[in-house]
Amino acid sequence: MLSRADASNVVLIGCHSFTALGPLPAVENNLTSLRDALANPNVWGVPEDKIEVLAQPSNDYDILSTVQRAANSARDTLVVYYAGHGLTDPLTGELYLALTDSRKEDVLVQRALRFEYLRRLFLSSGANKKVLLVDCCYSGRALLGAMGGHDATDAIDNAIVEGTCVITATSETALARAVPGEKFTAFTGVLLDTLSKGLPGAGALLDMETLYGRIRSELKAQSLPLPEMRNRNMAGRICIARNRAPAPALPSSPLERLGRPEPRPPSVDGLRLETSQVRIYSAIRDAVIGSGFLVAADVVCTCAHVVAEALGVPETTETVTGAPLELDFPLLSGRPRVRASVVSWRRGGKDVALLRLDTAVVGSQPAPLVGGTDVWGNTVRVLGFPYHFEAAGGVWVSGALRARTAEDWLQVETSSQAPIIGAGFSGSPAWDEAQGGVVGMIVAAHRHERTVYLVPAADLVDERTLPRWRCPFPGLAAFTEDEAEFFYSREADTDRVHTAVRRQPVTLVVGPSGCGKSSLVRAGVLPRLRADAMSVSELRPKPGVRATDVLARWLIGLLEPELDEIERLAKAEQLARQIETGGQAAAELRGVALALPEGSRQVLFIDQFEEYVDAAPDASRDLFKLLADLSDQDGAAVLRVVATARPDSLDLLVTPSTSHFVGNTVQFLGPLTDDDLKRAITAPVAAVPGLRFEPGLPERIAADAGDEPGRTPLVQFVLAGLWERRTPSMLTHAAYDSLDGVPGALVIHADDVLATLTRSDQECARRLFVQLTRPGDGDTFRPRSVRVSELVPEVMIMAKELSYARLVVLSRAQGGAGQEDVVELAHEALTRLWPRLTRWLVESRDFRLWQETLRADLNRWNAQHRDPDRLLRGADLAEASRRMALDPRDISADERGYILLSQHSRRRVRLKQAAIGALTVLTVLAAALGAVSWIS
Repeated sequence: MLSRADASNVVLIGCHSFTALGPLPAVENNLTSLRDALANPNVWGVPEDKIEVLAQPSNDYDILSTVQRAANSARDTLVVYYAGHGLTDPLTGELYLALTDSRKEDVLVQRALRFEYLRRLFLSSGANKKVLLVDCCYSGRALLGAMGGHDATDAIDNAIVEGTCVITATSETALARAVPGEKFTAFTGVLLDTLSKGLPGAGALLDMETLYGRIRSELKAQSLPLPEMRNRNMAGRICIARNRAPAPALPSSPLERLGRPEPRPPSVDGLRLETSQVRIYSAIRDAVIGSGFLVAADVVCTCAHVVAEALGVPETTETVTGAPLELDFPLLSGRPRVRASVVSWRRGGKDVALLRLDTAVVGSQPAPLVGGTDVWGNTVRVLGFPYHFEAAGGVWVSGALRARTAEDWLQVETSSQAPIIGAGFSGSPAWDEAQGGVVGMIVAAHRHERTVYLVPAADLVDERTLPRWRCPFPGLAAFTEDEAEFFYSREADTDRVHTAVRRQPVTLVVGPSGCGKSSLVRAGVLPRLRADAMSVSELRPKPGVRATDVLARWLIGLLEPELDEIERLAKAEQLARQIETGGQAAAELRGVALALPEGSRQVLFIDQFEEYVDAAPDASRDLFKLLADLSDQDGAAVLRVVATARPDSLDLLVTPSTSHFVGNTVQFLGPLTDDDLKRAITAPVAAVPGLRFEPGLPERIAADAGDEPGRTPLVQFVLAGLWERRTPSMLTHAAYDSLDGVPGALVIHADDVLATLTRSDQECARRLFVQLTRPGDGDTFRPRSVRVSELVPEVMIMAKELSYARLVVLSRAQGGAGQEDVVELAHEALTRLWPRLTRWLVESRDFRLWQETLRADLNRWNAQHRDPDRLLRGADLAEASRRMALDPRDISADERGYILLSQHSRRRVRLKQAAIGALTVLTVLAAALGAVSWIS
């Protein structure tokens, strides 16, 4: 119950300004606001004459005399609070509380309050309940006895006596935080926020355990120092505050029908323990044998010995797989009862069994499994069904996590006033309040004692029987249609682009690299178009292929799908010539599109159009012009085109003949906002049953991602790494630290991959990466896709190896003579963030600039039907010959052939010129000789 305000005393002590120490302006606000909160009748309502505020005390006598008076007169509850600097004795490590003139010398602390004196007076009080709150650096030393000794076995027992609750802002070695610019210190700020706003679902009153759990959870989410708590004799149940949060409606239960309130289980993120808890019945008699809980939509976890007792078989039975059992969900409305069968039977030191339900139960959901670090001291709650409580719907018991045993179990100590945990609790999930999930399952207990043991959550999951979860993050790749269920935060953009595609023949989705254009179309728009009964196909044009060929080959494939490859190429070539020579390319193309089968509704998707623009500007302009001409079709047209491109591509694509068309066609896509990025991080995990983030991790990832336009794929890459390093139920801070956060994850991965290669293989990798980029403006480089035929065998082998490591991607390009695999970088971030690659690219810049010029000449020569006038000559041919003689390894076969043909052509020209010169000389000589003869 709530402590009697008129029989309680409160002493609030704080120093915010010092002569020899740094100022703490937030402490002054702490004292004022905490006094107002505790005096508020809606919180506690302590009379003003029962609250002593000591601000800026200059000597310890004023503090000790005030605390002694309060301790002597308090009958119900004594509350003492200190905020300021915490100092430690240089020799003993003892805790001192700083006063206005305190200073710390080399061998002693001067003019400060020795905490041991405050502790003695505090503990001498005759009040039934005592609460001590210490908000300063090293405050955890208040829990270690008089001298702060770490090795004293009875230190905590000496510091904490019956009916006493002590909460400190930090551990004994940590600094407390007063965040600059914040009104309150970190610890007191969360305390005041909880007192003023309440805690939804926590009941009518806030006891000290609940307040501590809330403070710890919030500070952990902000990566701030974590508080510590010790209490004796149910002191954690001391209530000094009403819960100001609205009380939720409680479901009907046997206890409510008896007119008695039912304890409400904790909740987090809408996931309640009550939706997963089950009771397991005996197959021999209609009696509850033990408990269990859902770990997947249709999988229940319980103890193997519970199953053995329910089936009436010895616990030493080797297997009971397939055996039927009955269970119910006692906390769901109507207590639905279902059958289940044993699918996993694991003895061998792990007393765990898994049951699969015959049918999933409406309203049930799996409990999240947790197992983060720094859990000792966390409060856990369990619901069990002992025989004498069964009719009342079970009984809740709480305790504190202590440590891990040699059996690899978790030890829990329950309070002395709680019911003894025994029969009826085996298989019960233990809910960790601070982490918001099940930390383990009760497996054993000492008879008639307060010690209970849990199987850790990490040992409960059997992935052989649980559904094999797919990773909800694509890493550096785009989301696919198959991954649409995990694609979040682009709903409005998906609606907009989907509407545009349905309304007009051509839609161009434009945005910066890494903003998610491909994911938006693939995972957002295309599934909706298929739901609209549209057929979707993808086209990827290649450099060197005429625009008319690109569309002609695709259209022939739609019109006559029964043709073999040779026939399709022949018909496509015929159609392409017809479109080019007819003078009415747009009309020809529209006519073909409208000739598609009646009722057919086709969508053509062209992804990453900028690659075609960069490599073949003229051909890309022609293709875009043909697409623009399609916009003249009426609304009944059967063909729709959607493409993605970077904004810089528009500069090359927009011409006077297409400028009118751009405004209606282009749909711009910007980077995700901070809120949308956070939702893209958290929502896919929420879609996976039983999986969650460790508190504070999503915020940390979003903050580390910064505001770079291409941050989204980097975040997805880190999330995919977190998935691979997950615990059975959680993505953790420790895993994120091992990845070195968002900026370093990709670089670390790339360096790790390269470190596994031999020196010769690293040289192959260098040659590959250099070819997968092209120089941009200044010192920048852009990715480019490379046809497999351009790579020599040893580099192609390396490309396949690096594709397994997700550094490059092998894919199939369309639009050429048949289909051909291409190689490309997994993401352009490698060109900007990877120091090793940057060095390689800078070293090769001159060669790659020349090579890109050579490729442009080669593409023009091919596009103009190998016109001899387009062969190399003069200085260009001389430079190409020099480069090829210097190192021909990275010059493709097509490029070498072009250079050699140019050399041959040049030699023929020279021979011809020489022959003509010789003939001319002979002619002149002959004429001269004739003239001489005639004169004579």
